Formats: sequence, C-alpha cells, structure tokens
Amino acid sequence: MNLSHALSLLFRYVLSIGALTFAVSSTGLAAEPNSSNSNNPNYSYLPSEEVISIDVGQQKSEVLVRSWMGKKKLGAAIIFSNPGMTADSAGLQAFLRRELPHTGWASIAITPPNKVSTPNFATSPEEVSKAGEGNNDKDGSERVPQYSKEQWVKIREKQEEFIVNTMNKLDEIGSPYQGKRILITTDQGAGFVISMLSKSKLPKPDILVLINPFMSTKTENMALPKQLAELDIPILDIQSSDGHYASQETVTERRLLSPHNEPYRYSQQLMQLNLNQAGAWQTCLDLIEAFAHRINKAYP
Repeated sequence: MNLSHALSLLFRYVLSIGALTFAVSSTGLAAEPNSSNSNNPNYSYLPSEEVISIDVGQQKSEVLVRSWMGKKKLGAAIIFSNPGMTADSAGLQAFLRRELPHTGWASIAITPPNKVSTPNFATSPEEVSKAGEGNNDKDGSERVPQYSKEQWVKIREKQEEFIVNTMNKLDEIGSPYQGKRILITTDQGAGFVISMLSKSKLPKPDILVLINPFMSTKTENMALPKQLAELDIPILDIQSSDGHYASQETVTERRLLSPHNEPYRYSQQLMQLNLNQAGAWQTCLDLIEAFAHRINKAYP
C-alpha cells in the first residue's frame, strides 16, 4: 500500500467517526428537555416557570416571578419600572429582580404601560406667524405643549387603567409568597404610583420604595411632594445623582414636606453613584434590604 492510499483511508476513517459522534451528540441534545420559554419570544432566555402571561384589558402582558432563594421568606417585592420598559429591562430592574429573592423577598416584576409617543405636528404655511403679528406668546425657555389638557387626561386614564388591571392580577400570582409586600418603582413609574396611591386607585403596600420619582408634565411633577407627604406608608425615597432632572427638581421639597421625626414613615437617601454603574445597583439593594428590615422589626 503506497503512502497516498494509506492517507486516503485514514481521512475517510476520521470523517466517519466525526459523523457518528455528531449524530450521537445531536440525538442527546434533542432528548434534553427545553426549559426556555418558547411561548414568550421576548423572554425566551428565561425558564418558562418564571414568565406568566396575563390579560390586561384587550392585550397580553407578562409578569416575571422568581421565588425565594434561601431560608428567609419575608414576602414579595413588586417591581414596577418606567413606561416603555420591559419587566426585565437591563440594569437596575433586572438586577433587583434576580437578587431580591436571595434577601428573602420573592420578586414579581410587572410590565409597565407603553411610553407616551411624541406626536408629529405639521404646520400649514398660512398658520405660520408673520413678523410683527405677535402670535407667539410663549417664553423662549418654555416647552411647547405636545398634547392638549384633554388629551393628557385621556392618556393618563389609559395608563392608569393598565396599571390597575395589572395590579389586580397580582393577588393570585403572589399568593404562594406570604408575608409583607414591597412595591419598588422607578422614574415615571414611581410618579404614577405616588399619584395613584394618593387617589386611592391602588392598594397600599406595606413598604414603598421610590427611585428617582418624577412625572412628565410640570403640573403633575410639582404635585408629587405634597401627594407623597400625605401617604400613610413607610417610604424609602432614593435619589441618584444621575436621576431625571424632573426628579432632581422635587428632591428637596420631597424631604422638607415629609413627616418629621418619623423614621419609620419616610427616609430619603441621596446616592453619589450613577444608576448606570453596577455598584449603584448593589447600593440600592442594600438600602432596600436595610429599610425593609427596620420596618419589619418595628411592625412585625
């Protein structure tokens, strides 16, 4: 047998062994159970038992649930983020959702309502103000309103209806996790919660955690400190250095109007870190865990 023929036989032998190995491994992979959530493509990377689909009005929505991990079983933390985000948006939202179960709080992350879209305006040539007519009575620094007052009322009603309908589904979802309820909200989601709690549109949680709360219109935003001060709930108010300018605008008044000398009613924590830093996420978790422990000890 010459060298060329020997190499040819060896090459064919290696190919046949490789094909056999691939066939066996493929069969093994196909036999393994698929734990990913194929019914919810947006969350296909999560185990199916973590994703619960609910009907909210005429549309489907998702609630993400993670059970306790460890000996402590204190209750459940409902996580509600900024409109337009998902229930597992990258960053603080996803971090808290995954880490809270290790501290004794099952996490229930809900999908917030859609973000308000910016309307497209077209101005006809005959409506453009001519020089000297004085039709533009807006101050140069004042924002041009995007929606009329009536339109805003309808938008808010729809968003609030979505939140109420979602929250109404959580009693059954959270029933396996007995104990206190923490409601953790961020950004405009936190503004919604303050406003809706003040109007008794939401059931009161045992503990309320606000992170950079604000509302998108000036009138709604400036009403938040007074609404917040009137809530009879233990409140942790976290403000990060990179919080939305509207949340920075009310941070001092939120503290000044809060109940004085009542540490179990209101605590404001100012963070020097930006929330785009992973270290800030851990700081938020530590603040939440410490405040919840203090409230649990005062009101077992």
